[in-house]
Amino acid sequence: MLRRAVSRWLGWGANHTKVSPRNVILITGCDSGLGFSLALYCHSLNMTVISACHNANSPGAKLLQHLSDPKRMITIELDLCKPDTIEETQKRLQELIMNPNDEQQYQFTALVNNAGTMCFGEYEWQTWQQIEMQINVNLLGTMRLTKTLMPLIRQHRARIINVTSHCGLQALPALSAYAATKAGLRFWTDSLRMEMQQYGVEVINFIPGSFVMSSNISARQQEHAKAMFEEFTEEQREFYGAYFKRFNDYLNVVSGFKPPNAVNDQNLLEKFKECLTTSQPKTIYIHEPWRYRWYRYLFRICPAPFVDWLCIKFCAMPTYQQVQKELQLTTSKNNCL
Repeated sequence: MLRRAVSRWLGWGANHTKVSPRNVILITGCDSGLGFSLALYCHSLNMTVISACHNANSPGAKLLQHLSDPKRMITIELDLCKPDTIEETQKRLQELIMNPNDEQQYQFTALVNNAGTMCFGEYEWQTWQQIEMQINVNLLGTMRLTKTLMPLIRQHRARIINVTSHCGLQALPALSAYAATKAGLRFWTDSLRMEMQQYGVEVINFIPGSFVMSSNISARQQEHAKAMFEEFTEEQREFYGAYFKRFNDYLNVVSGFKPPNAVNDQNLLEKFKECLTTSQPKTIYIHEPWRYRWYRYLFRICPAPFVDWLCIKFCAMPTYQQVQKELQLTTSKNNCL
């Protein structure tokens, strides 16, 4: 095992597996954003794709259902908060790869845990339902699905690719619950990787960068904000007031459902292909612009107070102090008039 680890680290003897329709990949969260794009990409690689959508009638799901080769794009409905849909997913996968009447000898090649949900808001603001939703979908749902599929994963030596986030490397303000789930996924992935190596199963952490603007992960942000405000006490409404409104006005740009669009970032897709097909994959793949890389370097070397300041600057979101200063300036001008 040590020799194998050293060879992997040095990149000795690595080669790429050629995929074909017999290679089955299951991807979650395919309604939009990265999941939708990866489903299309793997289909273009000539793989058989099981695209798991939260809603089988979503625009993204319907687009996937009407591809030119529907036999290689199997769209199913999967809600990670509903164990019965997880069991149905396991059943559909098993029926496909173990069907004795099918001439195609299918090989379960990879499970891509991509589905996730996000809610912006300071921790005090978020309702318990919103916090639980992020934990249940991002962390527990992913773990439950993987555990259910583990016998098939082990039997076929399928690869597990967990899509995490930069928030799992560095927590950001207004995303505490989301960051907690992604950090949990990150360390679960590390532990699972060490456990599964002895069975010939690769477990990989894939960090694709920000997809907030091109996915529907934050589509319900304004609905979330309304639910938060409704649960505020009178003291909270008075204290946060203008700041809460400014904060959520700023997030209007990420709210609302967007039509599914394929990602055209070839570097991202090539990294995913390497993650999927190389015989000696890295433990983690990070796709990011140079700005992210520079911030991550500073996060590693700087003291905590400076890192906190950098994070706030990185997010560039309204702060309580900024809004209070603006209100004071407005009040002073009105008094002068």
